[in-house]
Amino acid sequence: MNKILKISTLALFAAVAMTGCIKETEPNYMVTAESVASNTSAIEAMVNAIPVAEALPYSVHGSSANRGYDFGLPGIMCATDSAIGEVVGTTGDANSGYNWFWYWDVGTAHLNYTGAVTPFTWYCYWNFIKSCNDIIGLINEEDASDELKAYLAYAKANRAALYLDMARSFDPLENNYTDVSKVKGLTIPKITETTTETEARNNPRLPREEMFEFIFQDLNDAEALLKDNSYKGGKDVPSLAVVYGLKARAYLWLGGFDKSNYTQAASYARKAIDESGATILTEAQWLDPKTGFNTPNNSWMWYLPQSAEGVTNLVNFVAWRGSESSWGYASLVQQGVHVNFYNRIADTDWRKRAFLGPDPEAWWAENKDICNINIEDEDWEGYFAPYASVKFRPAAGEILNYMVGNPTSVCMMRVEEMLLIEAEATAYSDPAKAADLITAFATTRDAAFVKPAATTEAVVDATMWQKRVELWGEGVLFYDFKRLNYGIETGYKGTNVATNSRMKTEGRAPWWNFVIPEAEAIQNPVLQETNNPNPGGVVDLWVDSE
Repeated sequence: MNKILKISTLALFAAVAMTGCIKETEPNYMVTAESVASNTSAIEAMVNAIPVAEALPYSVHGSSANRGYDFGLPGIMCATDSAIGEVVGTTGDANSGYNWFWYWDVGTAHLNYTGAVTPFTWYCYWNFIKSCNDIIGLINEEDASDELKAYLAYAKANRAALYLDMARSFDPLENNYTDVSKVKGLTIPKITETTTETEARNNPRLPREEMFEFIFQDLNDAEALLKDNSYKGGKDVPSLAVVYGLKARAYLWLGGFDKSNYTQAASYARKAIDESGATILTEAQWLDPKTGFNTPNNSWMWYLPQSAEGVTNLVNFVAWRGSESSWGYASLVQQGVHVNFYNRIADTDWRKRAFLGPDPEAWWAENKDICNINIEDEDWEGYFAPYASVKFRPAAGEILNYMVGNPTSVCMMRVEEMLLIEAEATAYSDPAKAADLITAFATTRDAAFVKPAATTEAVVDATMWQKRVELWGEGVLFYDFKRLNYGIETGYKGTNVATNSRMKTEGRAPWWNFVIPEAEAIQNPVLQETNNPNPGGVVDLWVDSE
C-alpha cells in the first residue's frame, strides 16, 4: 500500500477519496501511514467520514458541473429506481426538463461508453472503495484492540457492499436488445489495499464466481471481527446483522444463476433479522409527517447520516424524494408512481396513502385526519401533482427552509427487506412455507391480503409486489428486476409519465448492464475489449399509436 496519504480539511476522508481506481500521487498534506495507523482517533475519523462522504453532493463531477444526480450513493439509488420505472416524475411534460434522472428512465446515449453520465456511477463507487482500502491497509488485525477490529470490520463490510452493488450493476445479463455473449459472466476489476498502480493499469474484469468469492471473504472477515467484540458502533456503520444482510443480498443475486443459492439467501436473511433485533415499521411510523423515512428507527439496520454542511437546495436526496418540500427538483418533478402501479395497490393497504392518487385535493379531504401532510389547508390547491409521493418527509416536516429540511438520514437496509428476501428465497424450495411467510408480513400492511397459492411462481409474484410497495424509492428493487428479468412498464394508454420517458421493454432493459466509462478504459486498456455493449438509444420510446 502507499505509505503517503493525501489529507484535506474534510476530516480525514480526503485521505482516501481519490477519484477512480488508478491511484493519484500528488499530496496536499503529508503524513506517514504509520503515524495514522498508531492513532486510533485518526482511524476512527476516517471510518466515521465514510458514511458522511457517501451522501455528499458533487462527489464525482464537482460543484461547477452542478449535475442534479451527483450526490453519492443516494444519487445512485435514485438512478436505479428510475432505470426500472418504479419512480417517475409525476408532473409530466410540464416539468420533465428538470428530471436529471431521465437518462436512466430511457437509456440515452449519455449512458454509453463515451457518455457524459456514465462516469457518475463508476467513479462514485471507486471513490468509496478507495477509502475502505486505505483503512484496511492501516490496521494490523493481529495486535488490534476490539475497537480497531471493529473499524476493520466496518471497512471490509462497506467494501463488500460497494463491490456487491457494482458486481450486480455491471454483470452483463442477457436481454433482447444487446449481445452480451463476449462478456457474459464478467463483473468488474478488483482493487484492494495492496494493488499497485502498475497492477491497476492492467486489471481485467473478474468472472462472477471470483468476484463473489472476494465479496464473501470480506464479509466472512467482518463477521469474525464483529462476533464477541466488546466495541459496539451505531447504525451508521455495518453491524453483524448488516453483514448477514449483505450475505442475504449476495446469495439472492446468485440464486438467479443457481437456485441452490436461494437456500443460503433465506438462511442469512433470517440471521440478519434475529441478530438485528429490529421490528417492522407500524402504520403510524410509515406515514409520520415529521420522521417518515428520514430518521433512524427500530426498523432501520443501517443508514447514511447527513449534516446541514453537506447539503444543497438541489443536489440531495430530499431535494428529489421529498415532494412536500418547496425547494429543489422535488417540487418541480414530484417523484411518485405511474397510474398502473398505484391502481394495483389494494385500497385496503395503508401504504397506498403514501401516494396522492388521481385527485390530490380529494385525497387530502379523505385522509387529512389519518395521514398528516406538512401543508396548510389553504395551500393545497395545485400544490401536488396526481400520483406524487409523500413517503419521504423533509427533516422535522420542514418544507420551507432547505437547510433544516434536507439533512435527513438515508436508509441503506431495514428489516422489512430481510423478511421479504426470506419469503422469496424460501419459495424456491418450500412454497407452502413461503406463502405463510409472505402472508404474515403482508397482513401487517393490509388486513385483507389473500394468501397466495402454494406454488413458487405465485409466492414469488406476491412477494415481489410486496417488496415493490414496501421498498419503493429505497434503491433496492433494481437488482431484483435485473435478476428476475422484469421489464419497464411506464408506456401504456392512460399513463401519467412524461412523453419523453415512456418505456415498455420485453424483459431487462439493456442499460441495466452498466458500461465502464472511456476514461477508465484508457488507463486500463484491457477493459477496452471487454466492456459491456453500449445500451443507449437501443430501445425506442413507447408512443401511443392513436
